[in-house]
Amino acid sequence: MKRLFFFCSGRGRTGRFCFPLFALGLGLGLGLWATAQAGERPLTVTAEAKVRESGENWRYFLFLPAGYEEDESAKWPMILWLHGRSLRGDDLEQLRRYGPPSFPGKKPDFPFVVVCPQLPDGAWPAKGLNQLLDECLGKYRVDEDRVILTGDSLGAMGAWNFAGTYPDRFAALSPITAHGAEWVATKLTGVPIRAWHGDSDEAVPMKEHVALIKRIQDLGGDAEIKIIPGGTHGSVIGMNWRDLEWLDWIRQQQRSEDE
Repeated sequence: MKRLFFFCSGRGRTGRFCFPLFALGLGLGLGLWATAQAGERPLTVTAEAKVRESGENWRYFLFLPAGYEEDESAKWPMILWLHGRSLRGDDLEQLRRYGPPSFPGKKPDFPFVVVCPQLPDGAWPAKGLNQLLDECLGKYRVDEDRVILTGDSLGAMGAWNFAGTYPDRFAALSPITAHGAEWVATKLTGVPIRAWHGDSDEAVPMKEHVALIKRIQDLGGDAEIKIIPGGTHGSVIGMNWRDLEWLDWIRQQQRSEDE
């Protein structure tokens, strides 16, 4: 029987990941991020890609892993993180409130290129995000088979929609505290998913998130949801970045060869 609640990861594309947390030895955990050089601020980038066809260009924070500049032949896994409603606007500094931009420059063994765009207004547009992803893959040394998509609240809704629209682009999806539309279930059976939600979330109650995960499971997908007892909408946001098992899991994900 498939589980809805996970504390040990399930079967992903590269095998089963119930194993000792070697992330401790790798230094993975809250704050272990590298910027362009250890200790520096993240890079602020204005993309050529536009949010919407007639709108602004994307702006984003960029974090590069330690060793990125030293080995020009290496390709790195990438995390694309989408923020929630309250961080929309035209001031990237707002993004430092939570998620990856809230703990940069704290030493360096987080082995990902991390891209954190800011949404000016409205909802996250899948087409605009896809163009931004294309630009990042062409600009940075990223392993295209190891792109992880995650987001919080409105960003989780955007992540569900983006992944459902372009499912072949991602090694894994991890939406936090918000569900997607029902139609994405049939599109995402080939993408490993680890969702999070609090059972005391009144802003976005967990019922529909649980139902969506179960629907994907019933269709044969590798999808699980971690329910946080007593977790509210705000308190669950950010928990995943402190969870060594989740960090181990995203580090192991790789897009399968048949995609």
